[in-house]
Amino acid sequence: MSGISEFLDTLLDETVDFARDELKVLVKEAKNDNRVFIKHMGDLTEEFIKLRALGQLTNDEFEELMEDVVDLNKMQFHKLSVQAKARAERVANGIRDLVINSLLSLIKA
Repeated sequence: MSGISEFLDTLLDETVDFARDELKVLVKEAKNDNRVFIKHMGDLTEEFIKLRALGQLTNDEFEELMEDVVDLNKMQFHKLSVQAKARAERVANGIRDLVINSLLSLIKA
């Protein structure tokens, strides 16, 4: 029985390590993507406000541009949602592969 317990402990450790590493990558990528996006949206908004203040945009033009900014934010949210789902699928597949490979190695031993 100690062989099975040892096997399960090792499998659990490997699974936890794998999931932790994948989550670290996910958080790092999301932070970097969001920093760039947020800065870009802030720059666009600031530019539109300046142009409106200088009278180079009408109220209608300004409103349309700000609606575009809202749309860009919605698209970014969707992109992040898709990326998170893909990452979760990679984690699940990785864990599944770890379990299957570990079980196969146990059977071969």
